[in-house]
Amino acid sequence: MTSRERIEQAIVGGAVDRLPYCFWYHFRTEAWFPQALHAEYRAPASETVLQHYIEGMSHATYEFWRRYQPDLLKVMHDIPYETPDGLSCVRHADDWAKLTPLPPDRGHFGAQIEMLRRLRAMVPHDTPIIETVFNAFYYANKLCEGKLLEHLALAPDAVMAGVRTIQANLQLYARYALTVCDGIYYAVNGVGADAAPRAVYAEHFAPIDHALLESIAEGRYNVLHLHGYGELYADLLADAPAAIVCWSDRSTTLSLAEGKRLFDRCVMGGLNERELPTMCRERVFQQAQDARDSVGRQGFILAPGCSVPTDISPEVLLTIREFALSA
Repeated sequence: MTSRERIEQAIVGGAVDRLPYCFWYHFRTEAWFPQALHAEYRAPASETVLQHYIEGMSHATYEFWRRYQPDLLKVMHDIPYETPDGLSCVRHADDWAKLTPLPPDRGHFGAQIEMLRRLRAMVPHDTPIIETVFNAFYYANKLCEGKLLEHLALAPDAVMAGVRTIQANLQLYARYALTVCDGIYYAVNGVGADAAPRAVYAEHFAPIDHALLESIAEGRYNVLHLHGYGELYADLLADAPAAIVCWSDRSTTLSLAEGKRLFDRCVMGGLNERELPTMCRERVFQQAQDARDSVGRQGFILAPGCSVPTDISPEVLLTIREFALSA
């Protein structure tokens, strides 16, 4: 089987020739990454900086794929969310109204699209490529330096108006990205007790996360990632459209087997990303075997629950590949 055929079979719960696998990490800590983009948000970068990012990111991601050959190539969206000139941070309720529409084919979004085009031209069609899109909760919380819940309690209407601007931008971008890549890895923040109370997520953010996933439902390789540790509100997104669901099953209250029953579709995970950098070969094999035994060989993609550190030993990642090739 090719990687594409293997992932397609995993999605429909069919037989595979061996276990499909996937893992990913951020590239921001690498020496080539532009210093001007070391932020979660920033004013528009210069064309020189954006070109540096496009060239560096496409090359680094290609080399990552060439070295580890994951069946599903998850691309990191390591370019910051673009803010208007003069808005360094959302500090007051009035600042949320200063957020503006962002075209999906220009600025930072446009640079990421160009990078994806270059990468798609380099990586064989037999490997599906999925682009990462973080949700509105993630960016809104970064823009106000982690004070989203505080802002929301004080000025809910103003905050949610700004959140809806972010949401509209992300939705347009995700749909545009699907014209270049095979799917969207939608990273949902705020869906766990470590980030927000259940009632807050359910009222303000679950509906817009549903809406975005609905708007990109044609993506055949879309992944819903529930980001968080401890208690997850997974049931609030159980019926949201996505081909694959991924979460930190080793570090949350939702096990891999329970999640597969809840979502009733292909699940991705099984490895503890927090422990992975220090795990020996035997421990990696043990966790991978345990995960496969808990959900079966069909409808399962072996992966860490979230990104691993960029400086993780290549040997550890190659051990994941080694297990998958023999499973």
